[in-house]
Amino acid sequence: MTVDEALEIVETALDYQGLNKVQELVFRQSWKGESYAEIAKSSGYNSDYIKAAGYELWKLLSKALGEKVKKDNIKPVLKRYLRQNKVNSQRNLTIEVNLSGANLSGANLNGARVVANFIETDLSQAVSPKAIMLDDNTELDEEEEKQENQADSEEQIYYWNDWQFRSHSEVKIAEALDRTKVLFFPNTKARLITTEGRQNQAANFLIFHQGKWGILKVSDSDITKDEENDRTFRSHGICIIQNYDTTRCDDEPERVVQEFLELMNQS
Repeated sequence: MTVDEALEIVETALDYQGLNKVQELVFRQSWKGESYAEIAKSSGYNSDYIKAAGYELWKLLSKALGEKVKKDNIKPVLKRYLRQNKVNSQRNLTIEVNLSGANLSGANLNGARVVANFIETDLSQAVSPKAIMLDDNTELDEEEEKQENQADSEEQIYYWNDWQFRSHSEVKIAEALDRTKVLFFPNTKARLITTEGRQNQAANFLIFHQGKWGILKVSDSDITKDEENDRTFRSHGICIIQNYDTTRCDDEPERVVQEFLELMNQS
């Protein structure tokens, strides 16, 4: 499968809404195996901008293709999409036909638009003028499977306003905090005294509100360790600390933030 064929499949999956210029650039170069840094260098864009565009692109494709898409697994995902989506498609497709010099029943159809109703069309046939069919050469081989599994096991980095986050849930909370116009420091690290001496300790979201400091934590880690970290921060005067489940932060970030700010108001 070529990158142009892959883009045709993507366009179909997106209901014929094409990618923008930067998204297509990231897609094409990622298909070739280039890193974000290489894409930024060759295109002249800022590296963080390319990473952010990539994040939005993979999120868009994940929704359209029905499974999580990342930079390193786009090829096998598209191959699976073609295998699995031999679906009934009942839609009117408009085909541009150049019939220069032709005459049908006395009607000049030069540049005419012919509407064809494709019912129960095999999607793998409809996505391109030349059908993109899977053959033995496009089967997932063991190396692709290995690379995909390795990519899935690696921690993904999410970008928002030049900040790096560990999860989409953290990005959601950052966006919600930003909308409240409160002063906050995302993913800060403090240097403080612990039971094991002076150490660095992550604060996740350090928030200043109503003259008080508080820490909002998006938690999917060991609760016991979180409680130890919380005690350390409280011993240094930051007493308002609240842990929120990643699923809730992802589903209702506005409510989580408002709940935390109300907690700070009441303390």
